[in-house]
Amino acid sequence: MLHIPTLLTALFTVMFTAAGITTFVGLTQRIYRGFWYWVGAQWLACAGMAFQLMHDAAPQWQSLSILLLLQWPIMMLAGARRFYVRTAFPTNSVFDVLVIALSYLGWWTVQANGGTRSQLMTAFFAGMVIVHAYAFWVGLYVREWRHSAPLRGLLGLLLLIGVVYAPRTLMGLLGVDPAGSMDTVAAPWTLLLTTCCVLFSLYLVMLLTNERTERGLQDSQRQLRVLANIDMLTQVPNRRYFNDLASQSLQLNAAAESTLMVFDLDHFKDINDTQGHAAGDDALRLVARSARETLRARDVLGRLGGDEFIVLLPETTVADALHVADRIVLHVDAQRPPGPGSAGLSLSFGVVQMLADEALDRAVRRADQALEEAKRQGRSRAVAARVLA
Repeated sequence: MLHIPTLLTALFTVMFTAAGITTFVGLTQRIYRGFWYWVGAQWLACAGMAFQLMHDAAPQWQSLSILLLLQWPIMMLAGARRFYVRTAFPTNSVFDVLVIALSYLGWWTVQANGGTRSQLMTAFFAGMVIVHAYAFWVGLYVREWRHSAPLRGLLGLLLLIGVVYAPRTLMGLLGVDPAGSMDTVAAPWTLLLTTCCVLFSLYLVMLLTNERTERGLQDSQRQLRVLANIDMLTQVPNRRYFNDLASQSLQLNAAAESTLMVFDLDHFKDINDTQGHAAGDDALRLVARSARETLRARDVLGRLGGDEFIVLLPETTVADALHVADRIVLHVDAQRPPGPGSAGLSLSFGVVQMLADEALDRAVRRADQALEEAKRQGRSRAVAARVLA
């Protein structure tokens, strides 16, 4: 038969060591809001185990021990409220305190009325069922549990404890006490369950923290990729990223079946000089937005720099590309705000049909030449380059 004091000492030592390690991690590693509530829950549960260890020598500590064991799921919930600060929980922290107070009050009332040990255990088990079921229910409102394995594990742990204690509560209410299993809080199965849950929860807390860190790194990398690839003013690919996307498109579609179009804003320098750079930025955003909303999903749009844009149109003839240019102009005319400053906004286009096995850079140079020809002819027009032999 297990020696309860020895078992208590061993489990207390394990819990104390695990809580100490978690505290050290919190002091030396990056943590998030709510982490110290989780660590505090472990230390308080550890203290509850210590008071159970002193129960025979100092029975007056029994009440505090019960409270410290009941607090664990509520403190874990308090940490979750801060860790998932954007979650709309159905209750607030005040209600959390009321739940644990009522659970403890039930046990204290039985004790104050001179209840037997079995009755005290039934009250304790009922309190454990209430606080764990409550924490589980509130935790389900955290949407991240659907794709977070550590959070699902923590919710499952709360549910498991409630399910384990529920039959014991029912047995106590019915007056059934098999083999004296409800004689004391320090029953071996109660001690082992408490310790295993605390240790497993520490592991899950570390996983949640690591998961949040990894997600933050992924978001940072995604943002860096956006900053490196997307022109922030116009929200279209920059020149380097356009070249990457266009090269990928040309691998899927024959170059001879693709058309390249370069265009810019006529007299853009005059817009900046007479109306200010803010007006110039607005004009660039308007043109980029019009181009995005006009082009197909498979077309590749980019900003070469300044007021110059470029579009790769797969499986498109020059005649179709000229029609696309007309539609972009019409969209700009329809979307630009009324006022004298926007009346003079016009676009010039240079269009080329790419040749078989033609390098992208060479096609861009030919499109630039066609754009220069459009400007020589008076601007506000589209010019197709001649096909070179």
